[in-house]
Amino acid sequence: MSKEKKAGGRPKKKYEKKRIVAGICAIAVAVVFLFSCLYPVISRASAVDDAKAARDKAKQELDDIKNKKTNLVKAYADFDSQLTAVEDEVAAITADIKNTKEEIERKAIELEEAEANTAAYEEEFKTRARIMYENGSTSYLEVLFGAESFSDLLERMEVVGSILDYDREVLDKYVESQKIIKNAKEEQEQLLERQNSQQRSLELKQEQLEITLEKQQVLIDELSDDEDLAAKAYAAAEKKYEEEERKAQEEIRRKQLESQKSALASNYTGGKFCWPAPSGVRITSPFGYRYHPISHTYSLHRGIDISTAYGTNILATEDGVVIIAQYNSSYGRYISINHGNGYTTLYAHNSQLLVSPGQTVKRGQVIAKAGSTGNSTGPHCHFEVSYNGNLQNPLNYLN
Repeated sequence: MSKEKKAGGRPKKKYEKKRIVAGICAIAVAVVFLFSCLYPVISRASAVDDAKAARDKAKQELDDIKNKKTNLVKAYADFDSQLTAVEDEVAAITADIKNTKEEIERKAIELEEAEANTAAYEEEFKTRARIMYENGSTSYLEVLFGAESFSDLLERMEVVGSILDYDREVLDKYVESQKIIKNAKEEQEQLLERQNSQQRSLELKQEQLEITLEKQQVLIDELSDDEDLAAKAYAAAEKKYEEEERKAQEEIRRKQLESQKSALASNYTGGKFCWPAPSGVRITSPFGYRYHPISHTYSLHRGIDISTAYGTNILATEDGVVIIAQYNSSYGRYISINHGNGYTTLYAHNSQLLVSPGQTVKRGQVIAKAGSTGNSTGPHCHFEVSYNGNLQNPLNYLN
């Protein structure tokens, strides 16, 4: 009996060892399969992140140049306005100087005439006074004694006095007029000196503004060249990012399709999916082409956006196996689930992921917390449905 037990025991131990080895191999195969499936996705996500970082850097550099150019153009316009104002002032002061010079010339002529008139009348007065002085003793008597009556005498005396008073008055007026003209001429000459000084100051300011404008224009031209280069660099970076994003989307679709063929696949048999974001019912962006709020271009919106509160539950819409649970620069933290029979779903922009690749999930199970990671303008759930790698309108599959 001992030989039989001994002989019967060996096959049992050998069988158990084979089962353990087979189990280990199965696990190893599964791990290798998962890694081989996920590595391209992770690698592609890294390439997308790098391309996005390069694009964002190029965009920031372009925006910085545009802002500098805008400020320079504004400053140029301000300096140009100042120059225009100074040029108007120079033109005005030049006209004033011309008028002042003409006025000085007129005053000089008037002064010469006044001086000539004064000199002539003064000479005439001196001559008359000298004659009257030299002949005064007889002339005045002759005039006075030549009167035929007393009243005639009074009249003659009054006439002689009036003549003398008139001579003095006219001479005084000539002298006063001469002073007035001379003072006016001196005032005009002082005004001209101030105007010339003001003109020199304005012309210097005009010259400085013209130099400043030339420098501003040089800087603007240089920035325009830099802007062209930065715009080309940004366009290249944007194209690179779009290419990497396209490849990432293709990798996700490839991963979703490949998961359908694997032993990890679930077996979705039809029916409506449950709502992925129970805290939100409002769809802020439907499936289809739209004007993207961040890229500002028309592009395909691959799913629907459901408005949610930050940190609220995100649910698996049907039984399945998690094939992706990671971060992406566009999707942020996102999850993709294989439901079997060609159907996969995707949940993006989460603040927290609660499941891992390879994990089996049930319909209605909490798989993530809502957030606004990746390209997002606010907390929401971006939900996609694919059938055999082709995007579907999620509303056709939801309760």
